[in-house]
Parts: sequence; C-alpha cells; structure tokens
Amino acid sequence: MFWRATPTLLLLVAALPCMSAAEPITVTQLRDEFAKRGTEALDVAYFDGHPVMTGEMLGQTFDAVLRECEGPQKACQAVRYVSCREMPDFSRIETLEIANTHNTGYGKATAYAEEKWFGQVICIRLQQEFPGEEKFGLNQIFEWQIELEDFLQEMDDAETDKLAANVLDNSAD
Repeated sequence: MFWRATPTLLLLVAALPCMSAAEPITVTQLRDEFAKRGTEALDVAYFDGHPVMTGEMLGQTFDAVLRECEGPQKACQAVRYVSCREMPDFSRIETLEIANTHNTGYGKATAYAEEKWFGQVICIRLQQEFPGEEKFGLNQIFEWQIELEDFLQEMDDAETDKLAANVLDNSAD
C-alpha cells in the first residue's frame, strides 16, 4: 500500500511549485522591469485609484494600468497596456476599418478608433493577467513589445497605402 501511494505523493509534491500563485507586482516594480529592458520616459502615477506607468517603447508612448490590485502597496495581478496613434488624414470610417482589420488578425491586442480634438486616433489595448503564472518580467514585456510593433507597422502601412491612393487619384486628373 505504501508503494502505491508514493508515486502519487511524488507527483503531488512535484506539482506544488506550478500551482503557486505569482507574486503580484507594484507600479514601482513594473517601472523597474521596463527600465531594465530599455524602455524610456518612465513615469508613475495614480489615475482613478489605479497605479499607472507611462513609458516610451519603439518611439511610441504607452500607458500601463495595473489592475486587480490589493493591499496598501497596491500589488496587482493584471496590467492593461494602451497606446494610441494619431491618424489626422483619415476619416472616422477609415480608422474604424483599420481597427477592424487589425482585430481580425492573430494578435492578442485589440484595436479601436477614437475621435479626438485633433482628429482621428487608433489605439491598441492589451490585457495581461498573471495569477498562477511566472513572475512578471521579460515574457510579458516582450509580448507587449511584439503587439506594439505589429500595430505600429500596420499604422505605417495604412498611411503608405493612403498616400499611394492619393497620388494615383491626383495623377488621374
């Protein structure tokens, strides 16, 4: 009987590290992790009670809003990244089409269009939750960087396509 229980016990003990919850992260720890990986202009603040870090990656500003926070240190188990790109030469319909096209792709981030006082804007939002996973760090930052890089490339492509279409329209006149 002892020998039959031993393999089960060994498997249970081996699985314990996998079942432990990840350490929640504070906004200061978030800033330090991004700073270690070359992100610039890292400011931290609180907005509507949520810790927020503003940074710059790939020449694009972004906000990282910590969510699911507890305790006096506001240790959190989720982060929502948001970055917006101005598209002043685009109509509302064009920006909606670009956002919808992005959302039909394979990325994890969601794009949406907004109208601001200076014109149209397309934003990208990525939510990461990390309870029960490894400690917040390189993997999560790299995932955001890839999503942001793809988004910026799509915006550059949309601007290039619009410029090319305008050149063709003007040359037809």
